[in-house]
Amino acid sequence: MCPSYRHSMRSQRGFLVPLSMFIVVGAATLAVAMSQMAAGSRSSAVLSTLNAQAFYAADSGIQRALHQLYYGNNTQSSVDTACNAVNGSSFNLAVTGLNGCSVSLSCEVTQSADASISVYSVLSQSACGQSDYSTGRRIRTQAYMFDN
Repeated sequence: MCPSYRHSMRSQRGFLVPLSMFIVVGAATLAVAMSQMAAGSRSSAVLSTLNAQAFYAADSGIQRALHQLYYGNNTQSSVDTACNAVNGSSFNLAVTGLNGCSVSLSCEVTQSADASISVYSVLSQSACGQSDYSTGRRIRTQAYMFDN
């Protein structure tokens, strides 16, 4: 065997070790990054669903408050009284899709200068979920009543 050939073999020993280490470290980094992205996507999907539930829960609160204000109340003074009864009330939803959501309501009455018109400002605040996976929404609406 030629002496120069043996010398070239010795100088090339371990050539692939740094390359293989680079590939292993790169693959591990890529695996960790993909794992983090998958976990983030799951969290994002859960929070998006809870956000939609919170919106519909708050909307349900508005509907309930307006029902309590106007159903069976035909005069301005009776609706004013109903607004005071709605103020500070809260309830939990136990229906499919909104189970575990809670809603709190507030109602404020503002009357015109001559007290012929009452304007009701209804605020519905919802909360859905638990701990890290929780969200809430607020919806405010206004309605009015006047006696003929």
